[in-house]
Amino acid sequence: MWMIILFAVQITLIHTAGIYLRYYSFEEQFSPAAKASLWKNIFLLSLGFVGVYSLAFSNTGITVAGYKTALLFGWLPYQYFLMKAIPRQLLHHIFVISMSLLWSFIIHSLSCVILAIFFMDYAAGEVLQAEACIYIIFFLLLLPLSRYFFKTLLPTFSLFTRHRVRIYIAILPFIMTVGYVAMISDRTLWHSWEERLARLLLPVAFVFTYHYIMGTAKQIYEQKRLQHNKSIMKQELLYLEEARLLAADNKNQVEKQLKGILEIYGQLRQLINRGDIEGAKAYIERQEEKLSSGAILPYTDNAIVNAAISIYLNRSKNAGIEIIPKVNLPNDMKTNENDLSVLLANLLENSLLACAKEQQPRQITLILQHNGSQCVLEIANTFHGNLKLGEDGLPKSSDSGHGIGMLSLRTFLKKYNGYADFSCENGWARITIYWEDKLPC
Repeated sequence: MWMIILFAVQITLIHTAGIYLRYYSFEEQFSPAAKASLWKNIFLLSLGFVGVYSLAFSNTGITVAGYKTALLFGWLPYQYFLMKAIPRQLLHHIFVISMSLLWSFIIHSLSCVILAIFFMDYAAGEVLQAEACIYIIFFLLLLPLSRYFFKTLLPTFSLFTRHRVRIYIAILPFIMTVGYVAMISDRTLWHSWEERLARLLLPVAFVFTYHYIMGTAKQIYEQKRLQHNKSIMKQELLYLEEARLLAADNKNQVEKQLKGILEIYGQLRQLINRGDIEGAKAYIERQEEKLSSGAILPYTDNAIVNAAISIYLNRSKNAGIEIIPKVNLPNDMKTNENDLSVLLANLLENSLLACAKEQQPRQITLILQHNGSQCVLEIANTFHGNLKLGEDGLPKSSDSGHGIGMLSLRTFLKKYNGYADFSCENGWARITIYWEDKLPC
């Protein structure tokens, strides 16, 4: 009886090893309390399985069919607790399950090779117990490699943002797993060396080839991300240079106005002496327009955000487009100023390009508000054309600068847990963005 109990413990340890690898892929998403709850449930489930397996094998004996049945279906209750702890990530779970089962098949195939060398003359029960023991040993020996492998699974999987591609990435190893299960679902204890090697090499080739492909995809993504960051930095430098030139122009205007201040006072004195109060008021208004023309206005305490808004306010005026800004941001805003200014500049650039093609009247409205922990940015412009929308509901266009704007927007939304809504109706194109005002990740 103690041999049966030991065998039940071995199978339970195999299930625990599998759930550990799958858990390790999601580890960063767990809080300390959630980790403790998950492993408490797994511990209680393991105790129950030891009892169930002990009772089952004491009645049927240690058989090949019973052993394979326990391995093929016993992991499902463990997975239930993991999926309950990490809900709404079905494709992630399918992908990790498939890869963990393929990894398990590799270790079982290695164990069978050892059995074929040293345990050919032993009874079936002893062979199965030896296989379970060898599996656990191989699992521990390969644990450093498997931990690294499963640690990098989901970060790479998350790079594929298109839903159809994600389905393909998740389903392909699952189909491979189903095919492998069909190969081993029999009551045969000993197989030929050709079958043993095939069952070992097939999942090994698939797992490591798949991992290489995913790694290559990650490298391509990183290259594109670096290129995107480079273009953003270059664009930001251009905006800052334009802001510097605008500030220098303001300084020159102020210097000119200071030089002529005596003349201004003289003109006002003459108008007042003549009793022409209305003329004096009109003169003052003209001077105020000169002072405000091209100025970098203090919309916020953030110099870069102010520069971005002021630059496009000035560009719009030069293009004959009316732009109406309404900005209200707090002094202690947590959103990174560079992220917000780049987003503003790109979206205003897109809006300006689209509005410039319209007939009069041409207008752009900018609303940037902060409400507690939430921020909202709305940019609208007159537009009567047709726009193609992407799968995410945002416009896509071949116009210069537009692709960078949408890529910048997607990056911003992902970083600040935000979402965007786009509409094009009644002669207006409008994009509204909501995000959490938090420190960037």
